[in-house]
Amino acid sequence: MTIINNDKAVAAVAAPASARSKRKYKQREPIYETSFSFTDSNIVRAKLRNGIKNDRRYDDRIPGLSLRIGREDKITFYAWKNVPMYNRKKNTWAKNVVYKKMFVWAKNTGFNCDAARNKVAGYLDQIVDSRSKTDNEITVEYLVKKFIKTGLNNFTLRDESRTYKPEVAKKYVSSLKHYVLYEGCTEQTKIKHTAPIEYQNTIYNKPLKDYVASELTDDAIKAHKFKLKDTPMVYNSIAALLSVVYNWAKMNKIYKGDNPFLLVKRYPKKKLKVKLPDDVRDRIKDYCESKAFDYNAHFLTIIAMVLYTGFRGNEIFGLRWSEPKTQEEKEKCSGWLLPGWDNLEQKSHIFLHDPKNRKAFTAYLRTPLKKLLIRLRKKLYNDQKVSWCLNSDYIFPKTRWNANYPNEHTDSHAQSYPLRKLNEDFGLRAETTKGRLKNTFTLKIGRKTFGSEVAAAKGVEIASRALNHSDTQVTRAHYIVPDDADLDFELENEKSNVENFDHHKFDKFRKLK
Repeated sequence: MTIINNDKAVAAVAAPASARSKRKYKQREPIYETSFSFTDSNIVRAKLRNGIKNDRRYDDRIPGLSLRIGREDKITFYAWKNVPMYNRKKNTWAKNVVYKKMFVWAKNTGFNCDAARNKVAGYLDQIVDSRSKTDNEITVEYLVKKFIKTGLNNFTLRDESRTYKPEVAKKYVSSLKHYVLYEGCTEQTKIKHTAPIEYQNTIYNKPLKDYVASELTDDAIKAHKFKLKDTPMVYNSIAALLSVVYNWAKMNKIYKGDNPFLLVKRYPKKKLKVKLPDDVRDRIKDYCESKAFDYNAHFLTIIAMVLYTGFRGNEIFGLRWSEPKTQEEKEKCSGWLLPGWDNLEQKSHIFLHDPKNRKAFTAYLRTPLKKLLIRLRKKLYNDQKVSWCLNSDYIFPKTRWNANYPNEHTDSHAQSYPLRKLNEDFGLRAETTKGRLKNTFTLKIGRKTFGSEVAAAKGVEIASRALNHSDTQVTRAHYIVPDDADLDFELENEKSNVENFDHHKFDKFRKLK
């Protein structure tokens, strides 16, 4: 017969819960990691590391929450934030971590982990960014660099649901570095932008980037504007970009002052309201469908697409044969052909998932363009010289694809030479005021030609929708170009009205006025 001694079991049951938990904590290994999940049970295990007087640890779940282990394992909660501070000796800004004391941890008094998580947001708001006190030390250069580093990854100013498109962000960075920071520009450009200039009896000898942001005056901007009078669109671009930088800095509480670029008028833009004559447009369409297609299939398909759809250049370049399978692939392209595009018997469409106005758009695929796309696809299969394009998902791939080159689409730079050649063949090269030859047919003018053609046939409302404009105002102002023949209208009714007009009554009315 076996006798069981139940004394130990009874003692274990009789022991209070706190004692059992303490024994459990003692059995578990101490925590020495810098970052871990803050819970009351884990904090009991957090121990001071050797040689460290004030041992700081960070919560890996709640940003900005930390604790400090002091003598005798005393634990104090802190809120922390990275705050740039101005280094006067180095004349630059540096990151510094600022801590805000919250309270000492005491498990059974309400000052525990749950309380720390609930209160940390309020304490973080109390940590004031030092830049708000030192506006007079923030330079334009600092704001620009800060915007390039973080601003372009943030939301735009007009609509928080929209982010900067990659091509827009790239353009912003390039222009700011070139014309404001003078990185990668020619020595001639740098001298032109930084040379001293006298404006209204005052000499301005600093480039815009060296000005303190709050001290950049209207006159200083006007002086820079006057300096760039030979290149007015360059100044307009600089003013527009720096205005965005100032607004972004204000929105993110980096800078508190006013935006000086809102007060200085920019150079008036020359509205390019031109289109191809109807006969030239038709000749180019015929040329795209001729034997010349076999020698430059991709380029002529691009030309036909802009004349038959009115798409922007970047929208055409980024088109895929079919819908991408992953979100990453979708973000890199502009759109794709919808199923059935290769069937001449049925209507088919092209889908743009993220155009300029961020409104998804479906365009009708007209029969002549559909035939060219089918012809292009067949050529890729049959012609060994262009069969490499089958390895690309894009209709218009970039350069010759191979295993070591990423799957990318073409761009405007790759089309510059064939476009110039097309202008030469059709006699569309014009001489500018500076004696240079310039293309009079571009993809932009092709888009305006398409808009004018649709407006003449279907009206401005339909043209605006076909161009995927937000409203008809832009369409009327920039895209609708009337034909000279439309000016030959009859005025017979107006003439008869003038002849029957009672001039006597009108004279009486004029005297009363």
